[in-house]
Amino acid sequence: MSTDRKVLIVTGTTSGMGRVIALDAAAAGYAVVATGRDPERMAQLAKDAAARGVELDIRYLDITDHVGIATVVGQTAGKYGHIDAAVSQAGGIFALGTAEQITMDGFRYVMERNFFGNLAVIKAVLPHLRASKGRLIVTTSANGLVGAPFNDAYASSKFALEGAVESLAPAVARYGVKTTIAEPGPVATDVMAPRRFERLMPNEHIDDSPYPEPWDLLSRIIANSGAVQPVEEVGPQVLNLLAQDNPPLRFQTAPWASDFVAPKMSADLDGRKVNAANEAYLSLAD
Repeated sequence: MSTDRKVLIVTGTTSGMGRVIALDAAAAGYAVVATGRDPERMAQLAKDAAARGVELDIRYLDITDHVGIATVVGQTAGKYGHIDAAVSQAGGIFALGTAEQITMDGFRYVMERNFFGNLAVIKAVLPHLRASKGRLIVTTSANGLVGAPFNDAYASSKFALEGAVESLAPAVARYGVKTTIAEPGPVATDVMAPRRFERLMPNEHIDDSPYPEPWDLLSRIIANSGAVQPVEEVGPQVLNLLAQDNPPLRFQTAPWASDFVAPKMSADLDGRKVNAANEAYLSLAD
């Protein structure tokens, strides 16, 4: 089966931003391949799509299974004939604390899901996006630009993903692929639900620890900042990025996120200057 509609793959669609993006994109006319790894939530997503009167092609995908990623991407291209866009945004926090508190296995766990998993998705979709001169959106975080206390593992993984995509973007732009890094701050998803972090990986025991309990501290900070963005705002923002002829390299999804990264990035909040510098660097080889 081929289609004249634009084909979009979205990862991490069983909750949060991925769910909203998939449903909004389907409503906007995309043929959406929505992936996730929780069968119950995937079934609920199908019900939500039906209730909204839209169709999703829902497929199981664990982004730590790199062979599985290649299989799903290949099946998508085979079914529809092309892939026009991908939103790689699966991941999460998984571990909270300082580097002293988080185990080395905890750091590896977070990196596998937030960095290597997204990198595997990017690697798999790029040949198809080059063929279609398509769009790539990768979700990192405001903490991908500016670290925050007790987010050591999370920020490390998002910094790594930022570096990979920033390096990649000007290279694939020469083949028609337009890339944007989406950088949200706190978003009202189940990641931010009260006590959700009790399910995270256990930390190292530290005798007479000087550190506060991370979730108690961070929940107070987030509540007092008033920074939590409604998740429903994210879908229209992503659709707008996909429609732009000249999308930015970076896009902060909320004013709070822009304010948070501004002390470090104010000269180049949307990344256009770094993109131009990298394009000039590439031109040295011409």
